[in-house]
Amino acid sequence: MQPFAPLGRDVRLRGRKCGHSPGDTPANDCQNDATWHIAWDTAMENGYACDPHMTVARAQYVFVAAHRIGPDCGMPGALWDFDNNRCTCPDEQPCLTTAAEEPIPA
Repeated sequence: MQPFAPLGRDVRLRGRKCGHSPGDTPANDCQNDATWHIAWDTAMENGYACDPHMTVARAQYVFVAAHRIGPDCGMPGALWDFDNNRCTCPDEQPCLTTAAEEPIPA
């Protein structure tokens, strides 16, 4: 038996909705907003799950990684950041800080 979840149809047009769909039909799609982003396999096929269906996924399947939904999940060009357990856009710039110095009067 394959330990990875069987991949279903492309549901990207559903936005950040849970991808659970018994029978892989639109009539059975979970209507909950997703709370988890899951990397299903080493090819980085990924999807979303709500809390109850993430519990099901953890109990039934092996997956590469998962993290809570963040602002960059699903954005064009976003990359999975395994070190920080989140998605990130590669064009993010570090915050720049400036400071003005004024001499202390003697």
